[in-house]
Amino acid sequence: MNEKQNGKQKEALVKELYEKYPYPARKNITKEGAIYFARWAADSFDSDATYWKGKEVLELGCGTGELDCGLALSGARVIAVDFSSSSIKNAKALAKRLGADGKVTFLCKNILELNGDEFGKKFDAVIALGSLHHTIDAKKGFEIACANLKNEGIIVIGLYNKYARFRHRLKRFLLWSFCGADIEKRILFGEKHFGKNIKAGKAWLADKYGQVHESYHSVSEIKEWFKENGIEFVSSKPKLKIARIGEIKWLLKKKGAFFVMTGIKSATKYLFTAD
Repeated sequence: MNEKQNGKQKEALVKELYEKYPYPARKNITKEGAIYFARWAADSFDSDATYWKGKEVLELGCGTGELDCGLALSGARVIAVDFSSSSIKNAKALAKRLGADGKVTFLCKNILELNGDEFGKKFDAVIALGSLHHTIDAKKGFEIACANLKNEGIIVIGLYNKYARFRHRLKRFLLWSFCGADIEKRILFGEKHFGKNIKAGKAWLADKYGQVHESYHSVSEIKEWFKENGIEFVSSKPKLKIARIGEIKWLLKKKGAFFVMTGIKSATKYLFTAD
């Protein structure tokens, strides 16, 4: 099997998982809960939910739409993309229940098949939290995000950290060793041997243990992506001063396995040197 075929196989398995287990599928979320996610996203660049009022926002990998509803309820106009039709169905239902459906457009599309003119406009903010590392080419996904961003627009991306996620990577090694790519076996094995999270439900277990493909990235790597695409680094979440040392501290303190980086798009490229 060549690299392209292998990539397509991984992509198909990722899609299979999210069609069966839409994520995060928080069924009882309220308007206040949705707005919390909008506030959390804004906090990643030291702002609050009021930032979103009047903004045009694109989310790549929207899942079941909790963040998008929060953005809409905070005054944004949102286009949200996900390649899982089950997730999109859930997201539309949530938006209708919360009264956000008039300000959110949900589209079932593959992030990697989008282009810079896909929507006939550029966005004030592009968000990709927890999605690019499940594509077969996270860097390409990031480049597509940047291509859809206005100059002076904000980009917010969340990825798995190659250092801080080390413990979970060991678990994934065992999952592959005993279960291969069988999603249901992986979920059962993970639930039995790595502990349960009953409150979070089956979708959480599926995303954590059933997932067959995820990539890992460092702060320095993402800063290089920023540089190549004319993005000026703004902040990271968790905060850190020196990339690699900080990331090792994340591992030791059991945080930062999922990290967020934000930046501003400028017409002038190469604004800084990555660590």
